[in-house]
Amino acid sequence: MDPRPVDSKLAGLYDEDFYFSTGWPFRRLAERILFEIQRTRQRRVERFVRRGCLLDIGSGDGRFVRHMAAEGWDATGLDFSAAAHSLACAGRNGGRFLHGSLFDHEFEPESVDAVTMWQVLEHVGEPREFLARCHRLMRPGGCFVAAVPNLEGLSARLTGERWWGLDVPRHLVHFSPRTLERALEQAGFRVVRLNHLSLQYDPYALLHSTLDWVFTRRHFLSDLVKRQVGEDMGLLELARNLTALVSLGPVLAPCCVLVTLAAACAGRGGFIEVFARRE
Repeated sequence: MDPRPVDSKLAGLYDEDFYFSTGWPFRRLAERILFEIQRTRQRRVERFVRRGCLLDIGSGDGRFVRHMAAEGWDATGLDFSAAAHSLACAGRNGGRFLHGSLFDHEFEPESVDAVTMWQVLEHVGEPREFLARCHRLMRPGGCFVAAVPNLEGLSARLTGERWWGLDVPRHLVHFSPRTLERALEQAGFRVVRLNHLSLQYDPYALLHSTLDWVFTRRHFLSDLVKRQVGEDMGLLELARNLTALVSLGPVLAPCCVLVTLAAACAGRGGFIEVFARRE
């Protein structure tokens, strides 16, 4: 993104409502799904590193850090958002949490076994320097994991400027599989695995992006799910958007699942998940 917003403005974009719903109607189901997401992430990380010191950058509410701490990891979360840091610290069951950017803290060289960045690297304005810093603090043989939107994915091509992965102005840099792999190699990493499917994000992101062409306002679906629809939306406008969702959602949802699965098989998934060794 050019020009890049100043840090003070960026920090204001990550308030509590960015990370958390203020009133989930299906809280218990949501919590179960979120737990399964953390367990899936754990299994993927532990294919490459069994146990050790983990740094989760962009840790949000701290769910992944607390989950890994409960599984025997020495887990630390780091987040730029003051709201996320406060909420993470208010949680229970282990882990420690730091506030600020990676450049605000001194980590011992070669002291971390795994660095994870789940949908975070695209929020970093200087990825080259950032990845080099990650490389320095990791032990040889350690694993770096990142998941990012795929700029060359099929969903980005199909939905254009309404693509959910753009998320201007929060997303500052976008990657394709080729540019992400090159950035990691330049920082001293060796890519060992590249996934092209995120069941957590892919189908929903394509559905969200497609419906955004019909809704009167961007991100109406996300705002509705989180009960954050603006109070300035009149009843007629709300009714129009809800009608579009009810009539098109059931048709588009299964189509989005099939399209994202096909795109992933062709190496054109909407999101990339990369695993790299620290050489």
